[in-house]
Amino acid sequence: MRKNYFHVISTRILIGVLYLVLAACESPVAVNKITPTSGLEPTPVSESTPTSIPTLTPSPERVILLAPPEAIPAYVSSLETLITELAGEAGLTWETRSDFSSNDIDTSLRLVIALPPDPNLESLVSTSTEVQFLGVGIPGLVPAANVSLIGPMGFRFDQQGFLAGYIAAMITPDWRVGVISLNDTQAGRAALNGFINGVGYFCGTCRPVYPPYLHYPMYIGLTQAEVDVSWQLAVDALVQASVQTVYIPPEVSSELMLADLVQHGIKIIGGEEPPPGLQSSWVATIRPDPAQAVRLLWEDLLAGLGGASLRMPLVIEEVNPDLLSPGRLILAESVILELLDGYIDTAVDPITGEAK
Repeated sequence: MRKNYFHVISTRILIGVLYLVLAACESPVAVNKITPTSGLEPTPVSESTPTSIPTLTPSPERVILLAPPEAIPAYVSSLETLITELAGEAGLTWETRSDFSSNDIDTSLRLVIALPPDPNLESLVSTSTEVQFLGVGIPGLVPAANVSLIGPMGFRFDQQGFLAGYIAAMITPDWRVGVISLNDTQAGRAALNGFINGVGYFCGTCRPVYPPYLHYPMYIGLTQAEVDVSWQLAVDALVQASVQTVYIPPEVSSELMLADLVQHGIKIIGGEEPPPGLQSSWVATIRPDPAQAVRLLWEDLLAGLGGASLRMPLVIEEVNPDLLSPGRLILAESVILELLDGYIDTAVDPITGEAK
């Protein structure tokens, strides 16, 4: 009995040892337990938000009106009014500059419109072939792929004077007409000599039928220094010569002079808008109109099409129909076309202003 008991015990021990040996032969996967450290909370992982990429807004395209300090204010004002309209329609920005250099040229610049005196446009043109340049009344330039011109011979003061002389002789009995202009500037000489030739173109020898038997037209040339102090003497000379119609270019015009002429019953042809109160004695205003030509070229210039060359337009404005009838106005406008087309020669050198 005792022998059997120990046999059972031994058998059970043997089975237990065998079980442990078999269990040790297996390869259980160890699992590491992570015990949170006391006092620390796990940090939640936030969802990533896509980063927005900034979009670069291009600078608005722009137009420059280059008007040097010596530019004629009336032409600057006229072009500013036009550019405000056209640039607004095209969604462009614009500004007037008194000076300009190649450093001011960038990719936003579309067009530069330049007035005389020449702001060294030729050197600016070579700086950028992508920019269109328009020279207005600047002589000596040549059209190119990015250069267009209006009035390639400059402002034709001789043509303005010629037309004024033609109209003055056409509306004045006995051809008693005259002009006051500068004689020490190219523009002044051109206006004076153009007026003399315009009168002669209409009336030939212009000999009066009734006294005083003077030679018309009467012309008075002043220097720039004499205008402010000698205009009264000039007016008195015209009055004594029984002049009835006079041409006064803007360079010598003043409200005092114009008012004195009107007080003596003299009718006036001018180159700018008449002062208030003088309209009844104001025949008409004769002036170039560069804005008219800029409007014609505008779309081509913005499209990058250069190389054009247009004549400087000439217009008759502020017309008093009591002094210049519609029929005579039509006749004067036909003379404008013949002047611009070259069928009528003013017989004045437009560069020097001297008679040919």
